[in-house]
Amino acid sequence: MSAILKFIRENHILALIEQAIVKKKSRLSLNAFEITEIPNLLYNCMEVEHLYLHRNKISVAPVQITELLNLTTLTLDYNNISSLPPEIGNLKNLVNLNISYNPLKVLIPEIGELENLEAFWCNRIGLKEIPPEIGKLSKLDTFGARGNELQTIPEEMTRLTKLRWLTLENNLIDSLPNTMDKMEALVHCNLRNNRLREFPASVLQCPDLMFLQLNNNLITSLSVNFDTSFLAMLEMIDLRMNPICELQHPEHPLVRYAEEMPTSDTDLSSQASTSHLQGQPAVGVAQALAINATALRLPAVPQRHPNQEPLVVEMEMDASSIESSEDWENSVNSSELDVQYQSDEERADNEIAQFFQAVGMVLPELSRYASTAS
Repeated sequence: MSAILKFIRENHILALIEQAIVKKKSRLSLNAFEITEIPNLLYNCMEVEHLYLHRNKISVAPVQITELLNLTTLTLDYNNISSLPPEIGNLKNLVNLNISYNPLKVLIPEIGELENLEAFWCNRIGLKEIPPEIGKLSKLDTFGARGNELQTIPEEMTRLTKLRWLTLENNLIDSLPNTMDKMEALVHCNLRNNRLREFPASVLQCPDLMFLQLNNNLITSLSVNFDTSFLAMLEMIDLRMNPICELQHPEHPLVRYAEEMPTSDTDLSSQASTSHLQGQPAVGVAQALAINATALRLPAVPQRHPNQEPLVVEMEMDASSIESSEDWENSVNSSELDVQYQSDEERADNEIAQFFQAVGMVLPELSRYASTAS
């Protein structure tokens, strides 16, 4: 990084922090500034509630950050953080936490002290086990631990009776607690790309279950008492790329064994008739499911005004989420939370920040051009 660019960036960061202090702002966005060390000035932002530090080069999460007791949203994803301070349990107001894509390798038990946590992402942090203390997070609504090295989940996790969105794809999970039915609020359960050998029958006891993603595991048969008749909200159980697909297996309108989605009007309409999407055209069921499921996974967002457009229209979706029903399981990036709820002033500040980042990107080119021209 050129000295000029570094000077501009560092001073702009300090200016944003000073402005947040003076104006007692509740939101501070310092993402994608190539920050290596959090400025001490930040710890004076006692009014801040939403702090975005994702996509930087931070290697240490200082204990001082746990003194910002008003924090409700904290994003630290895509940094170089190797440990969290035990004092993180002091953030009793924290609702959204993202520590994904950091070389953490472990979750400290103090995570269980975050009593108001509703959304927690720890994707791709080299995690080998989930601490039993996670069962203390009684308000947890969304949990994502994709791309780790988990072999199982603790039974204490099934105490999370408010958990709706569980994403554990791309791990090494070969067994689950037989008490999954205690997670009575479970709506979306993504266990694809693991090593499960048995169909998790207890999950089918969760009355609000809509999607159960089990593709690419080692399942050879359904449970003896396989029954989905009492699951009024169920949309799909995905069993593709399991050994059962090559063996004799019972056909079921909501179980997907093959790559091809149902194409006949009869098949599509039968799926739609059991769905809460009954007004959707049959041909658009798969697409509607993809969009709707993605929108539903936004945790802890304010209730929209009756005259406000549906949230799904306001969110920027990945194209894959709209074009394919296979991608609806991807967790919403918490770094994009709350964007649509910014005030005009905060939007203006965000535009200024983007301007300075753009200047930083073109500065090296301009300086090279200037030296050539001279």
